[in-house]
Amino acid sequence: MPKRLRDNGGDDSESDEQNDAENEDEALRDTLRAVNASVAAARRRGGEESARLMAEATAAAKVTAEATATRIEVEEMKRVVEQDRAALEAEKASMEKAHTFQNSTIVLSVGGHRFETSRQTLTSVSGTYLASMFSGRFPLTPNAEGAYFIDRDGRHFHYVLNFLRDPVERYKLNSDLTEGQREELMVELEYFGLLDRMLPYLAQERVGQSLLGRACVDGTRRALETAVAQARALVFEMGSTTPFLAEKFQDLRWVITDRVVNGSPVWAAVGGKYFMFRSKRQMMVVGLARHCVEGSYYGYMYNTEKDADVAASMALPSDKWVSCFRTTLASHYASARRVEDSPTGRSGWVYVPEMRITAVHGLHDGDPAMSGALRQLAALA
Repeated sequence: MPKRLRDNGGDDSESDEQNDAENEDEALRDTLRAVNASVAAARRRGGEESARLMAEATAAAKVTAEATATRIEVEEMKRVVEQDRAALEAEKASMEKAHTFQNSTIVLSVGGHRFETSRQTLTSVSGTYLASMFSGRFPLTPNAEGAYFIDRDGRHFHYVLNFLRDPVERYKLNSDLTEGQREELMVELEYFGLLDRMLPYLAQERVGQSLLGRACVDGTRRALETAVAQARALVFEMGSTTPFLAEKFQDLRWVITDRVVNGSPVWAAVGGKYFMFRSKRQMMVVGLARHCVEGSYYGYMYNTEKDADVAASMALPSDKWVSCFRTTLASHYASARRVEDSPTGRSGWVYVPEMRITAVHGLHDGDPAMSGALRQLAALA
């Protein structure tokens, strides 16, 4: 009996000890959980604090950057305003000086010849010697008489001033000039940068004079009449008065060249793409550079007149110009009158209605070469 009690007592003691150990373990776990929760809370608080501090630092940096940018922008605006103000003051001063210079009479002494004019006249054509000289960009000092000296021949300088005073289109050089005077004038015009402006067709005039000279040597009526007709239309415009031709062929301006094809001068359209020449069939043809060769008769337009002695466009019948479909507006080509040159009546060529040729520039009768040819022609009458 006692032994059983002792054994039971021993079992109760071990159970109590086990319970105590379990309770201690649970308490320890609770403590650890509490510690871990505290640590996690502390970490969260630390993260939130770090994020807050980072946000505040970012905001402060942004404010600083914006303030710096604003300061730089304000300083740049101030600099631009000051620069514009300085430029405006300089421009006002320049304009006041130019205004005074513009409205004052300018006296020129050109090779001892006195001329009175204005700055407006002297600078009316840009890119010239006089426009540069009186532009206001260079300091000029008049002589004791208040004149600006130019060391050139003043005998022909009035031609220069008359050209500058009137629109270029209205100016006509005096035809009474002798050949020697004309040569002297050309030297002066080249010096002042006005040769091409005052004599824009000088090269064509020289071609015309050469044609007349050769005709005078030939001495026949045919050669003289042809050369006179050519020299009177060194530059001309050609086109239809109706909207018949394509735009690229309408109202073309043609200038004579020193080139000869099939015994006749070649005219070049302004722009250099098209040429007018006499074909091997003795007809005037309009074509490209590849067409304009000896023996060729191809092109885009031609005059059906086959008179071998007529080699001047102004002398050709205006109702005998024909064109192909490349030259004619499509809307007019289908209904145009065909050239009946085949047994079937079919042709790719059509007549150009109301064709007109207008002379723009040619040698006048007072030109020495022209007057000589005319006198020789009159002697053959």
